[in-house]
Amino acid sequence: MKSVFAYGALVASGGLLLLAVVASAQNAAEPQAQVSSSWRVPAANAAHGAELAQTCLTCHGTNGTPTDPPAPKLHRQRASYIYVALLEYRDGARRSELMEPFAKALSDQDARDVAAYLAGELLDVPPKARADLAIHERTNRDCTWCHGETGIGELEGMPVLTGQDPAYLRHALSAYREGSRGSPIMRSVVRDIPPGEDKALAEYYAAHDWLERNQ
Repeated sequence: MKSVFAYGALVASGGLLLLAVVASAQNAAEPQAQVSSSWRVPAANAAHGAELAQTCLTCHGTNGTPTDPPAPKLHRQRASYIYVALLEYRDGARRSELMEPFAKALSDQDARDVAAYLAGELLDVPPKARADLAIHERTNRDCTWCHGETGIGELEGMPVLTGQDPAYLRHALSAYREGSRGSPIMRSVVRDIPPGEDKALAEYYAAHDWLERNQ
């Protein structure tokens, strides 16, 4: 993803103060988007969002239909993340030939409505981490601070990885490594991850239930 979202989480532990800065994917060649409107206010109209989102679901909502690049699952994705992403596509801070024409037609309220519809109702209980998978040690060491043990994370604006399409996750990791996605945090993380582990990482997050495609 293209633009940097910066978040600070101050955690007191053993008398030390930890500043966790989280960044989502961005294209380093592009300016950072300045999103000044709120994803919460005014209130979203999910019914209107459902109408607008039918175009999205042509690619994002068809089970088993591959796209190039792979289209991520959006149902139960975090509303704040979808909202900011749509505004960034609209305003040019994220680049996608497929997404830009759709996003440019959206007002802030339209984006808010689409995000509310796609986020839907969250599950009551997060899934238990698949500690039985060998790659769990890697994810717990390198990914959990920002994304949580199963990929849900706890910060607004953070994308949910839990149950995501593994092909999409592999594509994203490769893009960070190659530099076409420019999040400084993610690029520094993937530098320490052998490319041969991308498949296992993607399958780890995909193995947990949360995100779902429209049926």
